[in-house]
Formats: sequence, C-alpha cells, structure tokens
Amino acid sequence: MYTILLEYPDNKLHDYCDNITHSAVIDLFVKGIHASQNSHNSILLHSTRDLTLAVAILSNSSLYTVKIASK
Repeated sequence: MYTILLEYPDNKLHDYCDNITHSAVIDLFVKGIHASQNSHNSILLHSTRDLTLAVAILSNSSLYTVKIASK
C-alpha cells in the first residue's frame, strides 16, 4: 500500500482540504486509478503503477503540493 499526502497552505481549514482531497480521489477514479481517502490530506493507492500515475496527475494542481509519504 502507498500513501500520497496533499500538502495545503497553512491558512486552509480541514473541511476545505477534505473536499479538495475527495475531488482528487474522484479525478483519479475517472482516469482508471483506484484510490481511497484516508484523511483530510492523504490518499491510499495499491500499486506502484497507480502511485506513479497519481503523482503525475495530481502534481498539476496549484491547490496543493503532492508528496509520497510511504511505500
């Protein structure tokens, strides 16, 4: 299992972060990547393929910074 963290600016509330992270998970699902949201800023993935694609896709956003938390 792999974890991606979406790092938000400090001035953002948890509800905001939770909604944006949820949207990111839906975005990944639409692109064929199965993921689940673990917290307001973390996404769980099950394969290295999905991890690589998710980081590439999510890195395009200006709302957060993508970090690989665990492998």
